Amino acid sequence: MTGPDIRWAMRALLMIVTAAAVPGLLGAPHAAADATDEYPIPSKQIETQCDAEQYLAAARDTSPVYFERYMLDKSNRPLDVQQAAEDRIHWFYSLDAVGRRQYSENTATNIYYEQVATRWGNWAKVFFNNKGVVAKATAVCMNYPRGDLSVWDWPVAR
Repeated sequence: MTGPDIRWAMRALLMIVTAAAVPGLLGAPHAAADATDEYPIPSKQIETQCDAEQYLAAARDTSPVYFERYMLDKSNRPLDVQQAAEDRIHWFYSLDAVGRRQYSENTATNIYYEQVATRWGNWAKVFFNNKGVVAKATAVCMNYPRGDLSVWDWPVAR
């Protein structure tokens, strides 16, 4: 092959390689966040029939360290943020499993979906962030009275 023939062959090869690679690059799937059965909200929390107070009382007794950390963190928030967290978790527990799963999907795929988290990042930590705590508490939460709001009034030593 002569010089012009080699250049022509190289250009042709480059065009073939480019033509083959472009669809793969353009059609490559984009990574996206997605909820799973355990993230961001554990399935036991999605499926439980307990209310927020039953669950919180069970967490208090089955995982006292995590409960205390949550209540201490909560007590360090402004009162309106504390109330917003309580209201939001009550709303969550008012949903059926399908609604809770959709909420989980929404929080996994949209960082701005949960407005309470913009004021307190760990607003639901004892409820959602530890599968072990959730597993223990949801296993026994039906043994606690429904609607006992006194569980939120945990005294914090200062």
